[in-house]
Amino acid sequence: MNTLKLDLLISRENDNFKGSLSYKNNPLTQTAPSIPELETQIKKLLWEFESLDSETVEFNHYYQCPAFFSEFAVLNKEQLAALSEISSSQLEAFSSGTKKPSPAETERIERALKELAYRLLKTSLVLS
Repeated sequence: MNTLKLDLLISRENDNFKGSLSYKNNPLTQTAPSIPELETQIKKLLWEFESLDSETVEFNHYYQCPAFFSEFAVLNKEQLAALSEISSSQLEAFSSGTKKPSPAETERIERALKELAYRLLKTSLVLS
């Protein structure tokens, strides 16, 4: 069974996540209170409009800043600001949506997140 990977743009709308994608030039948009529910709703639309089996669809997530920081609220923004060499006030503005990061700032944040992910993947906890 071949897997189809689709790019899902995720934004924040009120208390919900909003997901948008385009498949065969057909734009699909849906909202849900969580990312897993959003994926389920988008898969239902893909089945209804394109007859795509949900088992064959996966998503690449592309977050707008407010949606990202809402979904990953466990991240300490001050430490992420330091890792990405961006001021914490700027990162807070990106998080709230009052300001959008430049391409260079986006790249620095992504690099810091990937470094953190790499460190986490190498981590194991030891029972003492």
